[in-house]
Order: sequence, then structure tokens, then C-alpha cells
Amino acid sequence: MEAAAQFFVESPDVVYGPEAIEAQYEYRTTRVSREGGVLKVHPTTTRFTFRTARQVPRLGVMLVGWGGNNGSTLTAAVLANRLRLSWPTRSGRKEANYYGSLTQAGTVSLGLDAEGQEVFVPFSVLLPMVAPNDLVFDAGADPQGHPRLPV
Repeated sequence: MEAAAQFFVESPDVVYGPEAIEAQYEYRTTRVSREGGVLKVHPTTTRFTFRTARQVPRLGVMLVGWGGNNGSTLTAAVLANRLRLSWPTRSGRKEANYYGSLTQAGTVSLGLDAEGQEVFVPFSVLLPMVAPNDLVFDAGADPQGHPRLPV
């Protein structure tokens, strides 16, 4: 089944407000005690409230040691996608993409529909999150203290 672009959870434990999504969650576990050589298991429940802002803030990334493999690869991938770079290869033209990115290319199964088919949504629509193309990179200052321009 094709991936849906948007979804809402219909539950008394989930509230969609104008500024945030609030979800109540009960975490169930056990506490074990010993009494005279007998183990007693006591079920416990902890109630959590998760609040997620619906407005995605700007996000800056400061990379220390930008010249290393991880920092330069991340920066190059975001810039290549933001600039929609493409290049010729023997098998045809290739374009930058986020294949392999869990948040951009992955999907999550929500469950089964009325026909028994699995319904998938892109990972990126589970919660509001910053799109990689909106990241702002900054390396701080050079050794002389001059600020470097953000990318």
C-alpha cells in the first residue's frame, strides 16, 4: 500500500492543540521484592505526558572538526540536496537524494486498514521535525577569532 502523507491519532490520550500535540502514556513494568526466600512481583504503572511543539524551530548545527568524515559528509549531503545537484554517470544522470536517511526515506507501519493491508507513513510525518534542507551549518570562528560564514 502506498505511504500516506499525513495522519492523526484518534484517542482520548492524544490532544492536538494549536501549539502542541500532547499524548498521555502509561509505562507498565514490575518491581520485585524478596520476602523470606519468596520473590514477589508487584506491577507498577508510571503515567507520562509527552508534549511536542507543532511549530518546528530553526535549527543550527555547529560542527567541531568539520574536516572529518562525518561532518563533511553530512554537510555535502545537505548542500547537494538543497542545491538539487546532479551529475552524469555511465548508467545515466544521478540526482542528490536522501535515500538511506531514516527520517527522510524511511517509512513506519501504522497498522492494518479495513482490507487487512498494512498502512505506511513516511517517518518524517510522525512528529514535527526540521527538514535537512533547512539546517544551517556554522563552524564557529577561525583560529584568529574571525567568524566563519554559515552554510
